[in-house]
Amino acid sequence: MQRNLRPANPTALAALPMLVLDLETTGLDVTRERVVQVGAIAMLGAKILDQPRLDQLINPEVPIPPNASRIHGLKDGDVAGAPTFVAFAPTLREVLSGRVVIGHNVGFDLAVLRHEAARVGLAWRDPPALDLVLLVGALEPSLPDLGLETVARLLGVTIQGRHTALGDCAATAEAYARLLPRLREADVRTLGEALALSARRTDLVLRQAQARWHAVPGEAVATPPAPPLTRIDSYVFERRLADLMSSPPVVVNAQATLREAARLMNSRRVGAVLIGAAGEAPQGILTERDLLDAIAGDDRDLDSTPVAQAMSSPVEKMGGDEMLYRALGRMDRLRIRHLCVVDARGAAIGMLSQRDLLHHRASAADVLGDALAEAHEVPALAAAYSQVPDAALRLVAEGLGGVDVARVVSNEVRGLSTRAAEIALARLDAEGRGPPPAPWCLLVLGSGGRGESLLGADQDNALIHSGVEADDPWFADFGARIAALLDEVGLPRCNGGVMAANREWRGNVEEWRLRVDGWLRHARHEDLLHVDIFFDLAPVAGEASLARALHAAAVSAAAHTRPFTNLLAEWVSSLRPPLGLFSMLKTVEGRIDLKRGGLLPLVGIARALALRAGSSARSTPDRLRDAAAAGRLVESDASALIEMHANLLDCVLRQQLWDLEDGVRPSSRVVLKRLGKQGARRLRAQLRRLDEILGALGGAIAG
Repeated sequence: MQRNLRPANPTALAALPMLVLDLETTGLDVTRERVVQVGAIAMLGAKILDQPRLDQLINPEVPIPPNASRIHGLKDGDVAGAPTFVAFAPTLREVLSGRVVIGHNVGFDLAVLRHEAARVGLAWRDPPALDLVLLVGALEPSLPDLGLETVARLLGVTIQGRHTALGDCAATAEAYARLLPRLREADVRTLGEALALSARRTDLVLRQAQARWHAVPGEAVATPPAPPLTRIDSYVFERRLADLMSSPPVVVNAQATLREAARLMNSRRVGAVLIGAAGEAPQGILTERDLLDAIAGDDRDLDSTPVAQAMSSPVEKMGGDEMLYRALGRMDRLRIRHLCVVDARGAAIGMLSQRDLLHHRASAADVLGDALAEAHEVPALAAAYSQVPDAALRLVAEGLGGVDVARVVSNEVRGLSTRAAEIALARLDAEGRGPPPAPWCLLVLGSGGRGESLLGADQDNALIHSGVEADDPWFADFGARIAALLDEVGLPRCNGGVMAANREWRGNVEEWRLRVDGWLRHARHEDLLHVDIFFDLAPVAGEASLARALHAAAVSAAAHTRPFTNLLAEWVSSLRPPLGLFSMLKTVEGRIDLKRGGLLPLVGIARALALRAGSSARSTPDRLRDAAAAGRLVESDASALIEMHANLLDCVLRQQLWDLEDGVRPSSRVVLKRLGKQGARRLRAQLRRLDEILGALGGAIAG
């Protein structure tokens, strides 16, 4: 019935376009009852919108039973002049389009609509939906009942106009808005996670199935819907070459000179031209590499040498209907940068180049950056940040690995933090708190600072300013607002409290100097998990010079403080990979934690060795290279660790993409079976090597 514009599962609840829906009907049998009133209220995240809004009586074309009238108060005379369902359907379709439906026992309403549509011959497709009953029931399993009155009382909502469609809608909308903070506290922040939470109340789902809420018109027996077998529809497995090629191809005849071809390539801004006649099978291809080879030779005159003498032949060709993943595989195997796309007759219809693919990759990141920069309120900011998983999926599908994707994700985490700081500043000023009392800088720490964040990131930030102790209340409010904004948008608060909202991660230049000095001289093992990520800091807002000076001083001091680097060496060496008897991989419920047992010790090795060498590098690969250059790590170990780091990020990222589609909050816990036998063997070999390096590196760090 409505257009299929379903929001993706990773969409943040704070940015989710919603439609609160409630129906009044002729009875409770969803397979045969008719609609007599429709109420609908649009929402965007927690914001209740003025429009669109529906409060429409419907002529059911059958008498309204007295029992139904006693509940909602509507009688035949009230609806006699109202539109029928088939007449009202286009309006309903319009407001449903692109929105997730939410309601109290919304499965009932959707079931009635499904059967009404079938009765009048309209095509119907259930919109994505969240049920307030299932959400509250999952969060509060001990509630004696989940009626709207009980739910409203729990959430502090006053119901006005009970058993009118719009009145129940208004109560449901207010209840959902007040439920969102509770969902965030339960670590439920996306549509997929909310759907997964709802599914936990299997007793309620079964009861709905028994009431035939999932019945399809024409089926004799109603059955509950099977759990969706959600898997990633990878970009490369969806796109055909005809979708991405440059068309039409640039073609020159075989008698054209090399100079003529070079001028054409320059004017058309392409890296290759086909040789032959337009609309026919190409005779050959002339690429930038072919031109360079011709220029480098001593016997080629650009003004007289025909392109036929320098072209490559035969031309690698694939049909326009071929899938992108096949083209990528062929280009990689043959080490070519251009591929000719042909039609069924073999005639050239387009070209695919690595430059085209790089453009798609760059545009994915650019769109994210623009969206964040344009966001001024929480829903817009959440909507922009919700694009990150989709961009990550596209980048993976286009051949980028975890290292490259993590760099893009980290940029978005930093951009989100920057925008949150700007919005917090504007709100403080609007409330009369005035401008900052001193120059300041917001820092992102940990994986975000290293450029290695993936999709399960949380907040790790700090704040430095050049003011005095009396300025701290203003900066405390500033930090608290940043933390609240980031949490609401979809970047959860740090469980360890590493946030500028907390006093120990906020201070002026002198306080930070004393704090770092205390860490270096008196740090304990239990402090290191948080202290060490400080050395990953990257400035994201404010006066970057404050951050650069702090980082440089801290790295220099750490390099010359032997007790700290010794303690760091001991701590890193204690973080061992999850290997059991005979070095078999240890799992919990079929998953292996590749952060705790892989990335954490590997990143720790790199950080510790880099600090000992006085390196100011932040990324793990750069730190390993600097450590090798300083003689603190042998080249073979550095290469092995860099390769291992990339593979671990790949494994975690792909699992996170799967989990997001399944409505599971992304983490570093990877399903071992998903890696396949070859992937599991590679992981096992790498973790064994990591274990060996960890055992041997204590002295290298401390020495």
